[in-house]
Amino acid sequence: PIDFHLKAMEALGATVRLDHGTIDAKGSPLRGAEIRFPHSSVGATGNAVMAAVLAEGNSSILNAAKEPEISALCDFLNAMGARIRGAGSDTITIEGVDALGGASYNVMPDRIETGTFLVAAAVTRGSVRARDTDPKALDAVLAKLRDAGAKIETGDDWISLDMQGKRPRAV
Repeated sequence: PIDFHLKAMEALGATVRLDHGTIDAKGSPLRGAEIRFPHSSVGATGNAVMAAVLAEGNSSILNAAKEPEISALCDFLNAMGARIRGAGSDTITIEGVDALGGASYNVMPDRIETGTFLVAAAVTRGSVRARDTDPKALDAVLAKLRDAGAKIETGDDWISLDMQGKRPRAV
């Protein structure tokens, strides 16, 4: 469902038209607004943040997604000159800017990809070492894998999992 996305664009002043499966959203200039999601949505939060950054005035996103990917998006946009506060909380505030500039930014490791490799090793009773990842972003997954019997070790940017040939326990 994309209704959260569309309502956010409309709140910022865009005119949204649906035509045989095509979405046409236009608005110039977009204007700051309060966007309140009934429940959090990563995609809708990201789209609302990106639109609000270049809108005139201030915007608030209430019930915003708190995932690390949203915080990373906000960090990236801030590095480009955006003025975003509250990323990682359920309220994000944005002061619109006229333009964004260039920036260098390291994209965060993909939590789903890392988790998939860890789980694949667990279900095959194997072992794996995932490098260039962020163990802190996978705390919940690592806890469940430990509960399932995996031996987990972590460093600043790596995670190793070893099932020691044993079948994972149900959790």
